[in-house]
Amino acid sequence: MANSVLRICMERGFLLDKEMLGLLSELDEKIAGQLIDSLKNLKIEERVITKNVFTKNFEKIRNILVGGENRLVIEKFCINFDIGYAKTEIKTEIKEERGKVKLISSPVIAPKKVEVLDFVKHFRARYEQMKRILQERDLENLSSIRKIGSQKESYTIIAAVVNKRLTKNKNLIIEIEDPSGKASVLINQNKKEVFAKAKDLLNDDIVAFSVMGNSDILFANDIIYPDCYLHEKKKYDKDEWVVFTSDLHVGSKLFLEKNVIKFINWINGNEGDEKQKEIARKVKYLFLVGDNIDGVGVYPEQDKMLEIKDIREQYKRLAEILNTIRKDIKIIMSPGQHDGVRVAEPQPIVDVSWSEDLHKVENLVLVPNPALVEIDGNFKILMYHGASMHSIINELDELRLNRGHDFPTRVVKEMLKRRHLAPTHGSVVYIPNEKEDDLVISQIPDVVATGDLHRSDISIYNNILLIASSCWQSITPFEEKVGNDPDPCKVPMLNLKTREIKILDFSDTKEVENANLEGEKIKWKSMF
Repeated sequence: MANSVLRICMERGFLLDKEMLGLLSELDEKIAGQLIDSLKNLKIEERVITKNVFTKNFEKIRNILVGGENRLVIEKFCINFDIGYAKTEIKTEIKEERGKVKLISSPVIAPKKVEVLDFVKHFRARYEQMKRILQERDLENLSSIRKIGSQKESYTIIAAVVNKRLTKNKNLIIEIEDPSGKASVLINQNKKEVFAKAKDLLNDDIVAFSVMGNSDILFANDIIYPDCYLHEKKKYDKDEWVVFTSDLHVGSKLFLEKNVIKFINWINGNEGDEKQKEIARKVKYLFLVGDNIDGVGVYPEQDKMLEIKDIREQYKRLAEILNTIRKDIKIIMSPGQHDGVRVAEPQPIVDVSWSEDLHKVENLVLVPNPALVEIDGNFKILMYHGASMHSIINELDELRLNRGHDFPTRVVKEMLKRRHLAPTHGSVVYIPNEKEDDLVISQIPDVVATGDLHRSDISIYNNILLIASSCWQSITPFEEKVGNDPDPCKVPMLNLKTREIKILDFSDTKEVENANLEGEKIKWKSMF
């Protein structure tokens, strides 16, 4: 193949360096030829094609990479470049007789050496995204910090939180910044509603401040978060169920494989009473929201807790399990911190080099983390494994002091309020993007599905359904150290027609609970 690629390049008047030769040699000869032709059509000046040359022209030739018959080999080519498979405005659609899946949002980040300036551009891009969102709120007398004069007037300022501190009089001073400069905002404790909002501000939050004052000091009258709202709860005209789960941790000694098999037997219509089997037959989608395998070297001394110590063998076992699920159910799988992808977010799909068997599961759709997915009825489901949730809990008193780890959807509400999945720099490892912050919640979803905290939880926020998935792993020594209290084998599911919600219990203990949710029907049901 290498000789064929060299021949194609020479015919087009190009030379290849060793790195690009290796990458292009992994592709089908026809696709490699198309890529080289696209560079020729761009009339680039360079005659030697290097990785940098390809990266520089990536935006112009991206369309070649996101279509065609050889999707899997193209995915591998992109991942070798550390490039996502699709971009926000490009939709990947898989249509079959039973349902459709559209990947609406999947970031593309061109590979490059990351420098301090990249983070500066990243935060400027995030500021502009948030500013556009906040400007939809009809803010009065919108101004920048630089334009604040010496006269005492009323302004609205869109700014990022740099720091906050409590004064000796128990008032709050928030240091803020926008592209034009910095200022200080004082929030008096007597303004209880505004003070409560200010206490919840996180570093790097971008919000609107309604203030009175001058360039010396500003006094807050209100704080406006970007926030997420839906006018109505979406419904579908067909009686279909969507099932959510996460954190299988295949390969761990504590992996609850027998319970997973119970779950799969039910979803295949082979377990439960007649009513339960009838519901199972109506399941059309299964969402797996990260940490699908236990991985290797994720936390100290993990090797002592591994039943399968090879990451490829873990994925092989996962593929075997997923292949037992009936083929008319679409499985949508995103990665998490334990999966065989980079830890930095956004995380790409699992590479075919780690699991060829996984890529051969015919009803499996691999998506990045985070990912915005659209299914039947135009339901938009935002999948995010949840690496930032621990940091948000630790920073907010209301969550830290009131068992935030036990109620994951309370953390998700804070993300939605801020329109960002990881607002504070350092809360997750991420890749800066000078064009847009990929963790901003640009489009408002109908459902947010998360994992990571190993506890099932359901709630509603401004008509957005929040579903946190349970896990399929017993508590590990590491979880005991960090204070996690898992509640495994609980499976939330949503009916797209009635919006009825059930949480099925596939654990070995018998447990039945009831809950109410703002008019939504929820039933906890012990299956076995």
